[in-house]
Amino acid sequence: PMAFQRLAHPQGEQASVLAASVMGLGYVLSTQASVPLEEVARLAHGEAARGPLWFQLYLQPDRGLTRSLVARAEAAGYEALVLTVDAPVQGSRDQERRTGFQLPPGVAAVNLPEGVAMATGGPGLCGGLAEHAPSWEDLAWLRSVTRLPILLKGITHPDDAHLAVEHGASGVIVSNHGGRTLDTLPATATLLPEVVAAVEGHVPVLVDGGVRRGTDVLKALALGASAVLVGRPVLHGLANAGATGVAQVLRLICDELEIAMAL
Repeated sequence: PMAFQRLAHPQGEQASVLAASVMGLGYVLSTQASVPLEEVARLAHGEAARGPLWFQLYLQPDRGLTRSLVARAEAAGYEALVLTVDAPVQGSRDQERRTGFQLPPGVAAVNLPEGVAMATGGPGLCGGLAEHAPSWEDLAWLRSVTRLPILLKGITHPDDAHLAVEHGASGVIVSNHGGRTLDTLPATATLLPEVVAAVEGHVPVLVDGGVRRGTDVLKALALGASAVLVGRPVLHGLANAGATGVAQVLRLICDELEIAMAL
C-alpha cells in the first residue's frame, strides 16, 4: 500500500490496480490513496483473473471516521483489512524537510475528509500523536465492527507476532515501513524467520521491504513467508509508463521467480 500514487502518474492507483488485476496479482490500496477506493475496486472487479483486493487502514483518532472507512471498503468489495501498526508518528524524513515537499494541487488523500489530520497539536510525545498508537484493544474493537479478516502490517518482533495470533489477527506482515520511518531498524529478511516461528503456522506471514527481483521473492518464501508485497518497483513502472509500466515490472518479477525456482 503506497499513498498518493497520482504523484507518479495522472491515473495513479487506477493504473496500478488495473495492471495487478490483469496479471492475476493482489493489490492493497492505501488509506491515503489519491483515487476514491470505490473506483479502484470497480476496476479490480472488472478483471476475471484478479488476485485479492485489500484495504490498508490507518486507525483514525475519530472512531466514527475509521468505522466509515471500513464500511466503505466492505461495500466496495474489499476482501481484507491491512491495519498498519508501526507508524503512529511521522519518521524523520530529512529529504522531505530539505526540499520543503508539499503535495501538488490535485493530489490529495481523497478517501479522508478534507483537512483531517492525525496530529492533535497538544502536549505529550510527538504533540500527542503517540496517544493514538494502535493498541490490542483497538484491534478488538475493529474486529467487532467488520466481517473482514484483519492482517497486522508492521510486525517486527516474534512476541508481537505471537500476541497478534492470540488477539485474532488473520495474518501478519513483517515490514519496516520501507526503511523510511525509523533508521537502523533491521531488514525484514533478518526479522522474518523468528516471526514465522512465533506464529507456528496459525496464520499466514507476509513480508515487504526491498523486494526488487524474483530472486528476492524466492528468498522470502525460503525464509518462511507466504507471500511478498512489492512497493517501489511498482511506482517506478507507474511513473515510466502508467499501467503498462506496472504490468511490465510485475511480469519481470514473476518471470524471474519462475527462472530462479527452476535453476
